[in-house]
Amino acid sequence: MEEMLTKEDFKLALQRLGVKKGMLLYVSASMRSFRYVVGGAQSVIEALMELVGYDGTIVMAAPTRHICDPVEITKVPRDQVEEARRNMPPFNRKLTAPSGVGEIPVQFMRNEAVLRSNHPMVSFLAWGKYAKLIVEKHPLHFGMNLDSPLGKIKEYNGYVVTIGQDYDRCEIFHLAQYVAMKCPIRIYSCPIEKSGATSWIQLLDLELNTKGYNEIGKIMENNQVVRSTYLGNTTCRMFSAKTAFDTANEYLNK
Repeated sequence: MEEMLTKEDFKLALQRLGVKKGMLLYVSASMRSFRYVVGGAQSVIEALMELVGYDGTIVMAAPTRHICDPVEITKVPRDQVEEARRNMPPFNRKLTAPSGVGEIPVQFMRNEAVLRSNHPMVSFLAWGKYAKLIVEKHPLHFGMNLDSPLGKIKEYNGYVVTIGQDYDRCEIFHLAQYVAMKCPIRIYSCPIEKSGATSWIQLLDLELNTKGYNEIGKIMENNQVVRSTYLGNTTCRMFSAKTAFDTANEYLNK
């Protein structure tokens, strides 16, 4: 079959990027770019796991904005918001599926030994040596700041791997927005379980935007700090999380 890809194809592409045993990787990947992958998302996950091994660590985003205050969900009519709030299930680390990130993180969550941070809006998944260190103590307010799992990727000198994603989906750039603090601050309401019942809590966070992210990526490429390769018709990239943060920080603070 034309453009059929296997787990071995993904492993070869990741090896060309420089992925190897013991690395800490923050992975942002999409299946939409591929016509047919034998084994689906699980093949991509196994390719990553087999290359870094359990001495390495893999991290993915698992946001759950779809369970936040129904007033923010445009599909809910205004006169039904209160009913939706009463019936909204609380965030559950094992059961609440991520939204807006495609099928790879959803499948990743099903794998043995994958841990999840306890944040009802912007949780992260992690597997491997440093998984517990990365997901524990996730701050509720400003959930993707330097103290968050995302910030720990930079702190522990991790790398970002993108598969079929442009730079405008590069969450590591968000860290620079929390340093700059130029985005509006909003209050978000999220459901959690408390004493066996659903309780709504309010969180402070930035109203993030990705304006300029593709330009930041081009700056990194011009500085020759991005490794890239093709897999089928899709571009795969790898770069240092710290370098990405520094570049975004400089760009946003011009």
